[in-house]
Amino acid sequence: MTIKDVSNTSLHTREVNSNYVEENQLRIKINKEDQPEDEKADSVDISAEAKKLGQTITELKKLANEMPDVRHEKMVEIKQKIKEGYYDRPEVILQTAEKIMDLFGNRK
Repeated sequence: MTIKDVSNTSLHTREVNSNYVEENQLRIKINKEDQPEDEKADSVDISAEAKKLGQTITELKKLANEMPDVRHEKMVEIKQKIKEGYYDRPEVILQTAEKIMDLFGNRK
């Protein structure tokens, strides 16, 4: 049995048939012309529930885009707490650490 060395050959360098897409589209068109008339047209029916869901999603996206990314009042409050050293208090640090452990760790 002989094994041919193909290490210098690449799949990326082989010739591509530039007319492939056009030939394939022509083949599809010819196949459709051979079909009976009632099988030629494709259709999709969307239920009223799906349409309503689509409208709801569109409305929610619009509302989300109208909302500010940052609540100014909350930012002012947080900056004031940082300035006053609120977040440096041991009980606040412990509470924060417990919340982090609840989310990411296994508390025992």
